[in-house]
Amino acid sequence: MKGETNNIKEEKRFIQYEEIVLPYGIVAINNSCSIDKVNSKIKSLANFEKPVVKFSPTEFPIKWDEEKFEISFCPDQVGKFSVKMIVQIPGKDELFVFPLKLHVNHDTKKPVTKSVDTSKAAPKASVTKSVDILETTPKISDNKKVDTPGVVHKLPIEQNINMQANIVPKTPTQHKMDTQMQVEPKTLINQDANMQKESEAKIILHKITLPNCKTTGIDYREPLEDKFKDFIKSKGIGELTVNPKIDHNAKFDINWDPEKYIISCHPDQAGDFEINIYADVIKGGKPEKHQFQFKLTVNPDPKSLWKNIPSIQDGLYAKPDCDKLFLPCNKNLSIIAASQRGRSHGQEGSPRDDDFITDWDAGTCCAIMVVADGAGSAKFSRKGSQIATQTALEKVKAILGEKFWTDLEPSINKYIDDNDLQAKKNIQISLYKVLVTAAWEAKVRIKNEAEKHEKEYLAMYKKGEKFTTRDYATTLILTIVKKLDIGGWFIATYWVGDGGMGIFSLKPGKVIVQGTADGGEYGGQTRFLTEDSSEVWPQGDDAANKIIERRIQFDVVDSFDAVVLMTDGITDPKFETDNNLISIQKWNELWADITKEVPLNKRDNSVADALLKWMDFWSPGNHDDRTMMILY
Repeated sequence: MKGETNNIKEEKRFIQYEEIVLPYGIVAINNSCSIDKVNSKIKSLANFEKPVVKFSPTEFPIKWDEEKFEISFCPDQVGKFSVKMIVQIPGKDELFVFPLKLHVNHDTKKPVTKSVDTSKAAPKASVTKSVDILETTPKISDNKKVDTPGVVHKLPIEQNINMQANIVPKTPTQHKMDTQMQVEPKTLINQDANMQKESEAKIILHKITLPNCKTTGIDYREPLEDKFKDFIKSKGIGELTVNPKIDHNAKFDINWDPEKYIISCHPDQAGDFEINIYADVIKGGKPEKHQFQFKLTVNPDPKSLWKNIPSIQDGLYAKPDCDKLFLPCNKNLSIIAASQRGRSHGQEGSPRDDDFITDWDAGTCCAIMVVADGAGSAKFSRKGSQIATQTALEKVKAILGEKFWTDLEPSINKYIDDNDLQAKKNIQISLYKVLVTAAWEAKVRIKNEAEKHEKEYLAMYKKGEKFTTRDYATTLILTIVKKLDIGGWFIATYWVGDGGMGIFSLKPGKVIVQGTADGGEYGGQTRFLTEDSSEVWPQGDDAANKIIERRIQFDVVDSFDAVVLMTDGITDPKFETDNNLISIQKWNELWADITKEVPLNKRDNSVADALLKWMDFWSPGNHDDRTMMILY
């Protein structure tokens, strides 16, 4: 894509909405609720994409159910809590923040104490009666959580005492006995809770962050032995026994090897996950329980953040979002081609701007190969590239008959035998009449299409708008490959714009690049067939020589493994710079990458299918249309 940036922005902008008060929650039970205001906003923003939802740190975990679009939590304390719900929408540069206010109350339906049977006499007056009352209540101390059958309660002491006081109406005698009692109920409660606390081993929490997973779907393996050794050494631990069981909040399996101290998993979802490992410790001769809480962050697969919105197939200048072709030439010669719409276009639902076309003439043993890359900044470039490829093939095919090659054969033979300069000039002039004439005709037809569309627009919408060849801007690479009767191959290319072509031979380790890519002062700049600049279409008496020198190149080779044409959607990620187009190392890497996925030993439609699939490779920052044609 020209004139556009394709990188996903790393810096995020926060958009914060008004605070939302959630329905009241109940302590010590699982609560869930759907937030209509948030859900409607998320769904409108996400456009059927799955959002990534996170919450700011809270006193208790809050989870998000992406299927039900609701949150759930199990609070272990009462009170008012503020939390921020942070939503990331795939493909958007903003983070959406929803402040939430949460009130957690006691479960008023569950009794905390039992009534006292006043018909039974107390052996020791009010002291025994007070103890009986205390034994019917949870044994708690200020702001501490304890386990009771079926439910966990967390009540302030004052509230607990008031509840006890209201359980049984007191008679005057009972009131007098309670008045005479010297022991405060609150004191007894605290003493009882302290006894229970001392009877239980203390759990000591350690929070540790693990190295991130770089992407989902890749095996993750992290040794933890050094972390435990460092802990033992720093804390002066005499003995540490790790529990073989762990718990975690991930939806995928996490494996723990307590003998080798290794955590492993194959994550298939992104997010932050907690992995808890427990250990019994002897420190200073006393037992301790430790909880090691490991935080694992799984980053989303960058590819999953991109949308693939189909382009409108019944609109103006509609074009399939992808295309492919297999063309058999002879028993040991074939042409494959594929064109894949770039992710930057799929994200917006815009059409593919690249185009290609090819032909094989069995009578003359000649192949015509054409690729074009419409400018991403030009609104009708998809049509410009199509006109350029179709016109180039039509005009070249009309000239490259048997007579053309019969007339050119003496010059080719003389050039091969003696490297004769006059023979070289004769070949260049002949190629100019074929290739440059075809390119110029493509430019003229694009101009005619712009004028035609301008008239149709005026007639349809009753208002004028100017359309020019700039709206149809496109590059063009046009190559002819002819098998010579004397043996070897005659190959010639006309090239304007970026992208690349090459005659590649694997075993000799050689590549011939027939031309130079048009690069600008800044990345993404190039020249176009449709422009009137002197760099593309020089004027004056010496114009033809300038075009020949800059735009046309031919070679005669004994053999090749492949003749390759490609747009910058391939060359940018695979070669990185225009200078690297002549690097045999880069070509070897490209060929190895292709042949690993594309079965070039076959000669059927499956090869084109594989090439199209290969074009979906991931390269950060390179999301333009990708088109490649290979004669092999």
